[in-house]
Amino acid sequence: MVSRSDFTPEEWQQITSAPQFASVLVAIASPSGAVGAVKEMMAGSKMIMEAMQAGSDNSLIQAVGAFFGELVQKREKAPGVVLSKNKDELKGQCLQALRDLAQLLTVKASAEADGYKAWIYQAAVKSAEAAKEGGFLGIGGVKVNEAETAALAEIADALGITV
Repeated sequence: MVSRSDFTPEEWQQITSAPQFASVLVAIASPSGAVGAVKEMMAGSKMIMEAMQAGSDNSLIQAVGAFFGELVQKREKAPGVVLSKNKDELKGQCLQALRDLAQLLTVKASAEADGYKAWIYQAAVKSAEAAKEGGFLGIGGVKVNEAETAALAEIADALGITV
């Protein structure tokens, strides 16, 4: 079992920022307007909240859920990361952060690594499914378009998982 105390503050920020990085990658793959972008970004946050309520067998997911639960109780914001405003740089930054996370988990949380990486990937899937793309007034659109599917493949590759 791992806990927050097993990681440096920088490593912990890597771990807790991963859902945001995955959601950002989906959002920039196929911008869906202001409302769609908010839906996509909130889907990852919702998954964290669900993990807090439902629990998990994965001690790292439990620790992350507890961390965000404490922030909510204290009405504090999660420590932010500075993201590039350039789309290509932002994409590279997010993918590198996920690669670094995968490496960190392999070294420091090998028993929980696969489950946590799968959880991050599922956060990205939820983000992709959060807003319909295409169509007219919600009719005829698709939940996950080709650009988002490609982003999900890149996320899986960066995390070193097979889906």
